[in-house]
Amino acid sequence: PGTEIFICEMGAKNVGDIKEICDIVNPDIGMITSVGPQHLNTFGSLENIVNTKFELADAVCQRGGEMFLNGDNGLIRARAEGYENSHLYGTGDGLEVRAENITCSSSGSEFDIVFADGKISVSTRLLGSHNVQNITGAAALARSLGVSDGDIRFAVSSLKATPHRLEMKSFVNGATLI
Repeated sequence: PGTEIFICEMGAKNVGDIKEICDIVNPDIGMITSVGPQHLNTFGSLENIVNTKFELADAVCQRGGEMFLNGDNGLIRARAEGYENSHLYGTGDGLEVRAENITCSSSGSEFDIVFADGKISVSTRLLGSHNVQNITGAAALARSLGVSDGDIRFAVSSLKATPHRLEMKSFVNGATLI
């Protein structure tokens, strides 16, 4: 009864898998972070993968919900048109929410998340363009839920790398091991 937000990752290996999860969860908000050639052996084609990922967008839009779509992924961007109340995010020009001024160092990544009404400068220990994309999408979604820019900035600065996934560690003679 006290739950405000339930987050459900929806994985798929076959056409219809995401629709089946959506029929159980009834999502009001959705995010598609990536579409690629995963599980081609069970999907049979890239088109089937795209269609399956967009089962989430179909379910959310049927409920009048909001979709957040990674506009840096060409397969997602090509399919995004026609989905009302959807938002493209990423690092590319012309996206509704985008990361700009991206720099990486031994401290991690710093960048600006640009919205229509301003920007948030953030820093994170995470490396990699995929993390910048994911953070930008999460910030767009969080802002739509009323999360403050200060809370978004704090959350981004608190992120920790998954062990053995672009994790930075001090190494011999002052070197950094990734």
